[in-house]
Amino acid sequence: MVMQRLPHSLHCLSWCWAMRLRAVVLARRFAARGGMWLALGLAMLSGCASPYRSDQGALFGGLLGAGTGALVGSAVGNAGAGAAIGAGVGAISGAAIGSELDEIEARNRAEIAQHLGRPVPAQPVAVDDIIAMSKAGVDENLIVNHIRAHGAAAPPSASDLILLQREGVSARVVAAMQEPPAPRAAVPVYGVPVYASPPVYAQPVYVQENYYGPHWRPYRCGPPCRPGVSWGVSVSGH
Repeated sequence: MVMQRLPHSLHCLSWCWAMRLRAVVLARRFAARGGMWLALGLAMLSGCASPYRSDQGALFGGLLGAGTGALVGSAVGNAGAGAAIGAGVGAISGAAIGSELDEIEARNRAEIAQHLGRPVPAQPVAVDDIIAMSKAGVDENLIVNHIRAHGAAAPPSASDLILLQREGVSARVVAAMQEPPAPRAAVPVYGVPVYASPPVYAQPVYVQENYYGPHWRPYRCGPPCRPGVSWGVSVSGH
């Protein structure tokens, strides 16, 4: 079986975070001066050293995509929209790269398990595990990569170091066991967005009072009076 080695980027965690912060600052400076390609290169150098594979792939891709999108958006006058689009695309591509690195690390553990004759869990490595790997003939590069990928279960004491040397463990593996644990960067968790419904306003009710007077009727005249002749008898005495 051909041994699959982890990328060299997994070996330099401390340098990774220092360079990442420095690259972000430099990228902003060069982006402001129009150095788009140089800023993009610095962002790529700072992102590819992430040792956390799929856990950090989406985070690194989102940061890289946001930076690249902001640069492109600045060129067209909308850096905010460019950063948002770039972050989404970068997160997807970063997760895919991280998954590939996870597969490589899984194959490495499978090769170690073949030498040991038992499964190798993806967890911090103990001193007894290192001694067993060394005696089983596992390549020291594979042991070192396994330690750096999962860390040591506990910092080795003076008696542990003496025991490792006595059991024939290589100096490079012993040095890897003494490296400080890698700081785990928090992976952002995005919840489901909650959209508030628009407020509902009740329609106002207006009460209108109308005054109605007596009903008016047009005045109707009676029939016109016609001239008439009357007869009468009067008696007078002289």
